[in-house]
Amino acid sequence: MEEEDPAKIPDTAPVMVLGGATLFPYSYMPLFLFEQRYRDLLSYALERDRMFCLGHAIPGIDTDESNEPVHRMTTIGLIRACVTHPDGTSHLMLSGLQRVEILGFEQHHPFRIATIIPRRSHIEDSDEAAKTALEVVDLSGKLCGYGKPMSDQLRDHLAGVSDPATVSDVVAQTFLHDPTERQQLIEMLDVTERLRYLADRLSMILAKE
Repeated sequence: MEEEDPAKIPDTAPVMVLGGATLFPYSYMPLFLFEQRYRDLLSYALERDRMFCLGHAIPGIDTDESNEPVHRMTTIGLIRACVTHPDGTSHLMLSGLQRVEILGFEQHHPFRIATIIPRRSHIEDSDEAAKTALEVVDLSGKLCGYGKPMSDQLRDHLAGVSDPATVSDVVAQTFLHDPTERQQLIEMLDVTERLRYLADRLSMILAKE
């Protein structure tokens, strides 16, 4: 079983290159844009489909000079809200839509534009995915009150979510902070594999409390 496309994904999209940045589908990320190239990127996106990708910069390279500055698997996001200030800077809220793979870049300056293709998640065993999703929701709920960034509202929201793919990505966005781990999960298209990984990681967090 494959997840439904949440939106029409374009063939090309701007890419904002950020160190350690990963955005998951079904999740949100606030951004503050001040560099001129990203002001230009924002204008380009707002004039078109309001979408761009967050590119997780590959460590140890010059991202301005490299032809391959980011990991190829990422998430394309939709600008849900944007406020541009008198000085030209902007605050915006980016909503993760779907995993995509960057096939190459057709523009490098002043900002990058990539050719992309959607990469849809899949579930081989629906019963196992649903069972593991419930385990992940239960573990997430137990972390409330342990100083972790999960509110009662988020716990209640997860309890009402029936889609395992949504559970995996919302929990990953909330609880995993290591950039390498987050990138690993972005690249996992098997939803059950993602959920098993999360169940192990959340169990380890609880064991340390």
